[in-house]
Amino acid sequence: MNKWIHPLLLVSCMCSTLAYAQTKDSASAVQLHAGITYLSQFTYGGRRDTTSMPYWMPSLTLTSKPGFFLSVLAYLHADKQRKSWEGMSLTPGYVWHPFKQFAIVLSYSQYWMDTSQATLLSALKGIGDINFMHTVPHFETSLETSYVISRDTHDWLNQLQIGVPFTLLHQPVIILKPVVALDAGTQTFYKTYYTKTLQQSSLVPDLPLQEISQQQQKAVKSYQLLSVELHVPLSVKFSRWEASCTPYWILPTHTPGFTHRESASYFFFTAQLMYHFQ
Repeated sequence: MNKWIHPLLLVSCMCSTLAYAQTKDSASAVQLHAGITYLSQFTYGGRRDTTSMPYWMPSLTLTSKPGFFLSVLAYLHADKQRKSWEGMSLTPGYVWHPFKQFAIVLSYSQYWMDTSQATLLSALKGIGDINFMHTVPHFETSLETSYVISRDTHDWLNQLQIGVPFTLLHQPVIILKPVVALDAGTQTFYKTYYTKTLQQSSLVPDLPLQEISQQQQKAVKSYQLLSVELHVPLSVKFSRWEASCTPYWILPTHTPGFTHRESASYFFFTAQLMYHFQ
């Protein structure tokens, strides 16, 4: 199964980043955040899902001063020709600050998806995630490791990100942050191949042996570098509103199969609008 949530979980990353920011800066003990995200193309492990359409993802997130957060997301097809509802996820988590410029985010996402859908997202059951984030002036790094549970396989996935934020304007706050990321992990692929055998015709024994082809599948699983990525998120914050747009350029380093071959790069983007309640 060729899959990965971007990254490692795109949804997981959005929840942990929001929790990190709000826990650190919140004035009140508990805050509610409502948002909606547009995802132009679902991807997994540096691979696009050719069966997937764009998604709308409305969300509600509750963050607390001690560091706990809880996020609920729904997944809706943006394509009007398809059934709109695909499922939802629930993500509880905790943000721990052992040092001023260092944070550890622990979370688990449980998915309830429409299994009749022929998409990679419909195969997800759960994702356990640990994200280590270090922030210094003009430089941000994060290392995220995730254990992905789907209907027919389990995978370890890791992502290393290095970002450089630039504050373009202070009122409203406009920040541009180019990010370079490396994705690596295990993935299980089911490769279709054919075997050929020679068989005697049962109806006419005197005929020469006939070549018969039989279709079979073989599971292949390995840990490897999956992709190199460039993200350029642009965010605008004004009062309680926050909007962002992030283009992604992905260069897969491996494609499913028995042999290594390079794959062409591709592009997708996300756009998000969020409101922070008091």
